[in-house]
Amino acid sequence: MKVDQKTMVAHRAAILEQASRLFRRHGIDGVAVADITGAAGLTHGAFYGHFPSKTALAAESCRHSLERSAERWREYAATVKRAGADPIAALIDDYLTPAKRDSRERSCAIASLGHEASRDRDLRSAMAAGVDALAEVLQELIAERRPDMAPAAHAEAALAALAAMSGGLNLARLLSANPERSAAALRAAAALAKRAAE
Repeated sequence: MKVDQKTMVAHRAAILEQASRLFRRHGIDGVAVADITGAAGLTHGAFYGHFPSKTALAAESCRHSLERSAERWREYAATVKRAGADPIAALIDDYLTPAKRDSRERSCAIASLGHEASRDRDLRSAMAAGVDALAEVLQELIAERRPDMAPAAHAEAALAALAAMSGGLNLARLLSANPERSAAALRAAAALAKRAAE
């Protein structure tokens, strides 16, 4: 039976959504195509009508996840600004929480999958596009705060803040056997990211 275009689009979106969640939780190598299609409510065979390989899905999934995160960051920053609070500090604090440290699937793909993606050219390229999307949100907010700075300085500050955030989340995970030290890593990373974005 032929599937209509609307259903095909919905199936593809479901595969991307489940792949993004499962890859962040278990790592790319820890997830099989059958796990993804099963979670999406589809058959294994349906996968290949959308993606030529698991690697192609992983690349698109990483980019998709980070670009969606950038959209959510923009929405959250707008909400925080309307409330009269600092959107940069709010984004940083929301990123570096114990809940996101403890749940890879709820956290950023950079922190959950960056180490895997850095070893694969295709994944690295897709992840870089997603990193650009997140950095752009921070860059825009820094530019609003510091219009006196050159655009290149805004971009550098955004990357520095994002590096502190994602690196801090990974460090806090590595130290999770020692709750006090792990919490200190989250606090230190937040302070560093906020300083970088000043």
